[in-house]
Amino acid sequence: MSIAGPGEGAPAHRTACVAAPGCDDTSALLAPWLTRRSTGPRKLVAPGPGPGECALLLQVAANVSDHGRLRPCRIVPADTDQRERYAQAFLAYAAAARGLACAALLDAQVRDEECAKAFGAPCLLSVVARIATDVPQVPPHEQWMSVGASLGAVLGAATALGYAGKALSGPRVAHPAVRAVACGAGEVLACFVYLGSRP
Repeated sequence: MSIAGPGEGAPAHRTACVAAPGCDDTSALLAPWLTRRSTGPRKLVAPGPGPGECALLLQVAANVSDHGRLRPCRIVPADTDQRERYAQAFLAYAAAARGLACAALLDAQVRDEECAKAFGAPCLLSVVARIATDVPQVPPHEQWMSVGASLGAVLGAATALGYAGKALSGPRVAHPAVRAVACGAGEVLACFVYLGSRP
């Protein structure tokens, strides 16, 4: 996959952040964080962040407080192949959650809804955590705070680039088939981040 330059794939209607009348310059600078609201994947439309912008978001996520430089957070942009694998994994989760032996026993509507969760937003990111338990000076709760900081940084930076989005987790992220798509040994799938544009 080629890496596009910063700004490629950005919404054509995007404009510089401006504060409401009466706000000072500081408020204008902080507007992406002061005005950010979660927007679910079903409400997101193209365009989403392109490869170059995703690369910038990953840099932002890495530049957060990280005691001991353990790098407990890894964020993975999902390509088409990975989305296909997520779609199949979501079907496996849905079947297990309903006590069914296999995904083939799901009704058509449920199958469509589950597959849509893998393709419903222009950009899908997996937030993967690797929490070390053998570093006494950096307890797990500090590492989880760093993971959360990376998540918040990505959402704020995406807003600053003119996009909307939402982080979603729930029981599906713990299902072995779902976790296996992006996680290696010793890693946990913390959540998904869906990014795109508002209609």
